[in-house]
Amino acid sequence: MQTLYGGSLMRMVTRIFPVAALALGLGAAQLQAQQPGNGAFQWYIGGHGGIMNFETPLEGHVTKPMGGVHLLVTARRTGLLLSVEQAFGSDQLASYNVAVVDSSGLVSSSTEVPVTWNSLRKYSAMLMAFPIKGPMTPYFGVGAGIMHTVGHNPDDFDARSIGSSGFGSLVGGLNFRVSHLSAFGQYQITTGSPVQFIEHAGADGTSVISSGNLFRGPTHTFSAGLRFGLGNARERATAGGY
Repeated sequence: MQTLYGGSLMRMVTRIFPVAALALGLGAAQLQAQQPGNGAFQWYIGGHGGIMNFETPLEGHVTKPMGGVHLLVTARRTGLLLSVEQAFGSDQLASYNVAVVDSSGLVSSSTEVPVTWNSLRKYSAMLMAFPIKGPMTPYFGVGAGIMHTVGHNPDDFDARSIGSSGFGSLVGGLNFRVSHLSAFGQYQITTGSPVQFIEHAGADGTSVISSGNLFRGPTHTFSAGLRFGLGNARERATAGGY
């Protein structure tokens, strides 16, 4: 009887262990899915849309619809955000100056070249911080990037060069978990575009200098979007959360 009882007890224990392990695994997965914000050491890719406000020399401040894609790599409370955005306009008015400078350094002639362009494209690289935990996770970041106009008329080297500028940037926003997705809303501001100078060597020691900018002043972007997790950003057994 003792042998029979001991065998039954052993079989019961061996059956309980797999069931308990499965229950613990499901509980851990459910807990991880309920964690707010982005996970630690994760890759995310997503899309976003909103509006971008910028200034042109001839039209002043304009606001255009904007769309973009981004990649976020997170550590424990920091991350790297790479994004590409484009504001969609139509026939934005601008111009740049073309001056002919003689061998003595004097301007012999000067003229304004009218230009139209359609869209403003922005490439950003931002170092991010996610300082606190909670149902909604605030974040902020600092970084830099390049902006340039597209769809020029006339579409020449000077227009493309004068319509391009580097910038510094600040971003702030709020992130929260929606099912298996990560949703966010954010605001980004960039520094303004300085006056660009393009010099071409001419005949007899003269030079042709094109100068100006096709957009100026800081840009302001308000956007919202979703991120999809791609997996761990480093090899490890489990993934933590904020």
